[in-house]
Amino acid sequence: SEHAGVASLGVRPTFEPPKELLETYLFDFTGDLYGQTVEVALHHYLRGEEKFDSLEALTTQMRADEAEARRLLLP
Repeated sequence: SEHAGVASLGVRPTFEPPKELLETYLFDFTGDLYGQTVEVALHHYLRGEEKFDSLEALTTQMRADEAEARRLLLP
């Protein structure tokens, strides 16, 4: 089944050491996907990577990213 979400593809510049990852958050999903193989399709580009001065600033931006992704992906 398909689930809408938001993903970050990059090196996580706010955290040390930078580590290249694809991190995906699925909207309104409850379940355990650890150990599962999943396919991720990227539909929209929201913004480039940024290094944030605080976890609070990062969290605020992530909430804005989620709102924009929901607007773009969900009817």
